[in-house]
Amino acid sequence: PIYAQCGTGRAGFAFTLEHWNLYDASPAWRAVTTGSKEEKIAKMQDPELRQSLVEEAEEADRRLQVIQAGVGGNPKSLVVQGVNRQSDLQKYVGKSVGDIAEAEGKHHIEVMLDLSLQGDLNVEFLGPDKGSNADFMAEMMNTSPYAIPGVSDGGAHTKFFTGGAYTTDFLTWLVRDEAVVTLEEAHYRLSNLPAHAAGFRDRGTLSEGAAADVLVYDMEELDILPNWIGDVEYDLPGGEWRRVQRAAGYQQIIVNGQITFENGECTGSTPGKLLRHGRA
Repeated sequence: PIYAQCGTGRAGFAFTLEHWNLYDASPAWRAVTTGSKEEKIAKMQDPELRQSLVEEAEEADRRLQVIQAGVGGNPKSLVVQGVNRQSDLQKYVGKSVGDIAEAEGKHHIEVMLDLSLQGDLNVEFLGPDKGSNADFMAEMMNTSPYAIPGVSDGGAHTKFFTGGAYTTDFLTWLVRDEAVVTLEEAHYRLSNLPAHAAGFRDRGTLSEGAAADVLVYDMEELDILPNWIGDVEYDLPGGEWRRVQRAAGYQQIIVNGQITFENGECTGSTPGKLLRHGRA
């Protein structure tokens, strides 16, 4: 069978134009957002390139529209989240690009470019969460035998969002707060079904003979910290940074019978092993 990975996580993309590359289906955006920081600034000031971006925004093909929808929708809906501590830009924080454009008589693409240039490409935009329809998510989880909750990109977009929070979000949002998915169904969808889809028969359930992989948590204490965007940590090779979210409420994580995390603290134990499809 074909299994569907369902986007049950609530997370918006946060980005600056210094690092953004998810509009690459647009030749104009791809041109503007490649190169060194200095080259990007020069391109964003170029009248011809700016006009190309405006024209593409008005005549976006289907592929670009789909990509934009996946990362927050039309750029008009982006919200200014951070302005690099510049007092003259503080008035824009919390406002959408579309609202700013209307108030200032500009095209919304010009607003994105101008704000970014004024903030030395460090003005941060936040895309709206597109997955907060609890009833729709519940229908997928409760009716389809092939729907697996998610989605994480495995760390492919570390500067834009933290996809790994979807498990905690699923439990706190759809199970605890909205009560539209039962706890038993959630455990099945998050554990047994993914193992089955990957061809593993000796894990994913708490049963005799199965691998001793156990998660112990307090449902009332479960939380994602910080809740939406994530902290920034400079812990990647070369001093690069990524967005990080942590979870609260998990008392023990046990892998192959050994405790790897206890009350949120890593024990240093690494008992996990690489699994190949259908072979545990």
